[in-house]
Amino acid sequence: MKKALVAAAVAGALAAPSAMAADLKISMEWGQALAFGETTTTTVAGVNNTVDIQEVTDAGRNRLKFLWDETLDNGLAVHARMVFNVAGTSNAGAVSIRNAYIGLTGDFGSIKVGTEEHFFEVDLITDPLGADYNRTSDPILSLNLGNTGFSFTRRDSESVWWTSKPMNGFMARAAYIMGPASGDGAPTAGADQDGMQVGLSYMTGPMRIDVSQATYNDYANTGAEDVAPVAGSEATATSLKVAYDFGTFKVIGAVWNMEQTGITFTDSSGDAATAVEASGQSLNFEMPVAGGMVWAAMSSIGDQDTTTAAGSAAINDSGKDGWDIGYLHNMSAQTYVFVRYGTSETGLNFNADAGGNTSSETDELLIGWLLNY
Repeated sequence: MKKALVAAAVAGALAAPSAMAADLKISMEWGQALAFGETTTTTVAGVNNTVDIQEVTDAGRNRLKFLWDETLDNGLAVHARMVFNVAGTSNAGAVSIRNAYIGLTGDFGSIKVGTEEHFFEVDLITDPLGADYNRTSDPILSLNLGNTGFSFTRRDSESVWWTSKPMNGFMARAAYIMGPASGDGAPTAGADQDGMQVGLSYMTGPMRIDVSQATYNDYANTGAEDVAPVAGSEATATSLKVAYDFGTFKVIGAVWNMEQTGITFTDSSGDAATAVEASGQSLNFEMPVAGGMVWAAMSSIGDQDTTTAAGSAAINDSGKDGWDIGYLHNMSAQTYVFVRYGTSETGLNFNADAGGNTSSETDELLIGWLLNY
């Protein structure tokens, strides 16, 4: 009798999942635009070089998505995402993994494991085009230190991240990035690449406030994972974003500060430096109009401070600026068209190489479409 009861219980447990809700969705995003404009670079010798922009350009959102959601017992749910970059029509290319993770949600919030563009970057995507056409003012273009090339705009692999459920308007987030111990370069004794992001959000009515910090330890100067790590190096960035919806229009403002220490590099003045720091800011306005949205945006990075044997000093003309204005028109629930004009400029001493720095100015007009199916 006992054996029969045990067998029935086991059979019931194995059969239970089949009665629970499961859902697999396959979707696609596609964005493309005609781009017209020019980019002018100026060398340290004052020589100008202008290149015309006349091309069909694909958006970063050209993706094929497989989304799996299943309700489990005990109030849990499982979510799996497999998102592929797909080749655009403007050039040849291979399909590759972009974001992929599996996670659980419950009363504790959500815990996910895999590869993802984490919230420090995603919070600063304020452009209605999702920062997909990024030659002008998108804030995520300003999450980088030009003198070393370190970028906080990154897709981190081997990650574990947690998001709490909203609690009286507050929501907490954290991510741990298991960076490879030695990258693809030569092993480095005492170096162990890893990263951490923490954030806190507050939402009440039309206002949202996000505070975040990202820290990456023992990464090379450029922050690349496939370069031998540097023991003792640290790159840290802190951001504050405030969004307020007035009804007739919405304003999003953000500020951030970035710093690298424990590194060695040659700054754009030719001096040996051990640290670099810069601050940035952005402002975005959105106004709904009949059938669409008008927006204007700007972002910038101030001149960078470096630390050398002589002390700390700002490097003149080492900043970055950009702005744009556009209109997004809703043709249907899945089809949008847009037009955008913008310009961006980097200072003469923004780039990492000390010997051949160039300032750069880009003017661009985009006419394009976004599809979501």
